[in-house]
Amino acid sequence: MSASNTNGSSLRAAFIMFVYAGVLFGLALLAYVSAPVGAKAATALVVGGGSAAIMTVMGIMSMMLRRNRKLGMIGIHVGMVLPLVFAAAFWVRIGASYKSAGVHDYFYGAYARAVESGDVADTGDARSAFLRGGREAVGGDEIPEHSKAYLGRIFTLLFGASVITFGLLLASRPSVPKAEDNDEKDTIDLASDSGSKDPFA
Repeated sequence: MSASNTNGSSLRAAFIMFVYAGVLFGLALLAYVSAPVGAKAATALVVGGGSAAIMTVMGIMSMMLRRNRKLGMIGIHVGMVLPLVFAAAFWVRIGASYKSAGVHDYFYGAYARAVESGDVADTGDARSAFLRGGREAVGGDEIPEHSKAYLGRIFTLLFGASVITFGLLLASRPSVPKAEDNDEKDTIDLASDSGSKDPFA
């Protein structure tokens, strides 16, 4: 692959990383504003922002391929692997979020029906007692105070974006000649130049 094609591929990979970083931060911001009152919304913003910052750094390193081959290759390859790592983490979080949402919806729905039927008073103490009984029924685990279904949807989007990004980066990965090949070519060129005769000699 020529130097111009290699440079174009590295710039294309960097652009993909920058777009992916924007998606990471944008969905983290969406999770922050969508979180119910009392939820740990800042965690999503910090984690998403940190992931976006890392991908941005990898994109900048990828753009340096022509000037610094080693640094550029680190940026390209680490930047290509990270979306796959993130996708695995997002996949785990999808299951955990929907499981938590299911537990919340089941017990809070049961409490709402008990209030409607008049079996339980609609007070904070009555609700705490009702949910405490539910917690014992599920083996002592805490009943989530908030539904995390919104997180499940956002993690699903993040998972899809990560898989697509990995595929695009894999397809655009530049093929860089080995350093020793370049040295060998330079040696051959020098030998050819020294062996040529001066037409005016």
